[in-house]
Amino acid sequence: MGLRLGPIEYRWSPRDAILYSLGIGARLPRDLEFLYERCGPRIEPTFALTAVTVMLPPFVERLGIDLRRLLHAGQRLTVLRQLEPTDVVSVTRTITGVWDKRTAALIDCEDTIVNDAGIVATAASQWWLLGAGGFGRPDAPLGSGAAPVTLPDLRPDVRTSVQTTTEQAALYRLSGDLNPVHIDPAFARQAGQPRPLLHGLCTFGALGHALGGHAGGRPLAELSARFRAPVFPGDRLDIEIWTLDDATALATVSVDGTLVLGPARAAFA
Repeated sequence: MGLRLGPIEYRWSPRDAILYSLGIGARLPRDLEFLYERCGPRIEPTFALTAVTVMLPPFVERLGIDLRRLLHAGQRLTVLRQLEPTDVVSVTRTITGVWDKRTAALIDCEDTIVNDAGIVATAASQWWLLGAGGFGRPDAPLGSGAAPVTLPDLRPDVRTSVQTTTEQAALYRLSGDLNPVHIDPAFARQAGQPRPLLHGLCTFGALGHALGGHAGGRPLAELSARFRAPVFPGDRLDIEIWTLDDATALATVSVDGTLVLGPARAAFA
């Protein structure tokens, strides 16, 4: 606890932003503004998490983590300023909690993304490390530090779907997350999965894109959710959104009726 990683410099261009949008499911013609440099391009708020991805290698190295035992358990993103098509940022990570879940350790991380003008975004993530529990530290529930999310007993205001492709993980990994569990069939089997997984942050980004499309033009300022079950390239992401008021919404992502992400809480600027 208290271990600080970084700072690490990260830079991006319009090409990177377009590649990310394609990776989370943006398609023509409806998403032209995200995919055409003459439109800016418009930057997905969740694109900020590509900067956080650079923290995975030092996180794994410093803690001596076997990637086959590591699962992304939860994510929160807070965007403080609109992302620009081109920027250079500095990223730092601090480990803020380590919890004994008996069969695993749950590790809390906080990330800060800063450019010359100040803080661009912050993120908090939880990581489930199989086989690392039993060390005696007090337990904490998944999502510790975040208010529990209860879905309203009402029909969702929005139902939409994103059809991923069999190449979705291969495309998304070009935005920086090169964990072989997302592309190498043998490595995925060693990690206990039948085939390579779709990145959790790809599903997270697809949800962020859907939320932005139903927010009346208001940019997404915060999104938090738990990862509940694996998603595989080619799965259809069924998204349901409940609008609470002008500034907040709740959402879920399911595959074949199984909750894979959420309940998620979103706030709009």
